[in-house]
Amino acid sequence: MKPLKRLFLFAAFDKDNIVDDTLIYYIKALSKFGDIVFVMDNNLSTAEIQKISKIPNVLYTNATKHGEYDFGSYKRGYIWAQDKQILKKYDWVYFVNDSVYGPLYDLTSTLESLEKSDADLIGMISSHDESTPWHIQSWFVGFSKKIFTSDFFNDFIKKITYVPDRLSLIMKYEVGLSCRIMRHGFKAKVLFNNDNDMICKNARLTLTKGLPFIKKRGIASLRKMYFLYPYTENDELVNYISADMQRHNVKMVKDSFQDVYNLRFLRIPLLRITAKRSKIYKVYIFKYIPVLKITK
Repeated sequence: MKPLKRLFLFAAFDKDNIVDDTLIYYIKALSKFGDIVFVMDNNLSTAEIQKISKIPNVLYTNATKHGEYDFGSYKRGYIWAQDKQILKKYDWVYFVNDSVYGPLYDLTSTLESLEKSDADLIGMISSHDESTPWHIQSWFVGFSKKIFTSDFFNDFIKKITYVPDRLSLIMKYEVGLSCRIMRHGFKAKVLFNNDNDMICKNARLTLTKGLPFIKKRGIASLRKMYFLYPYTENDELVNYISADMQRHNVKMVKDSFQDVYNLRFLRIPLLRITAKRSKIYKVYIFKYIPVLKITK
């Protein structure tokens, strides 16, 4: 069987206008699976741009401040590929960004399982809540040729413009794109669903479920960096992540109590129960006097 051809439109941003080791690691890992068009919402020096340009299968590198967030970078990468008339030679086009660390291990089986499904819209993880429709998070989402060569997809991408805040961006473009694709009758498939925003609130749980990435906004919930070691094939990546966290002054969350239950009578606290993520329950009388400890 002829191997599938993939194009990754990669969006990035860095507050210090650099290309750090975690980003280089990610792009090198992706380059084994397809071609890459890299667009960064920064004005980078020539030396920083060359860090990316030297990676195999990087077709194009653009590092100019545009202020349109990740979707502005996706738009620029898509238009470049369209102008070069190369889109039709690919079976899948992916939107990928640097809001995660990884991949923690080889992506071969993950990509193959998603691409061999009957879905034309695929991705790592989905989200939804009472006010937000089901959608695929745009930090790693793939489109079959039926989608990325369609007029409605082209129209959507070409109309991407600046939005004033992150939530507006998510609703208009991340959620909006998934919804528009599914309204056109295409099926969607993800690795798993992001129940209760566990990708940010409980990173260890996403690791145990098999997500090959860890969200940067959620890594502090690991509590200790050594929890990463069982889930990655490369200790060097853990060192890169640690260094990047120090650069961004990210502190690990302490293993504090997550839930507190109080029993009151006439507003007088009679009984208090605290529950940790580690399933340790403590019972107090009058909120402060410990009387019982229960462990799993």
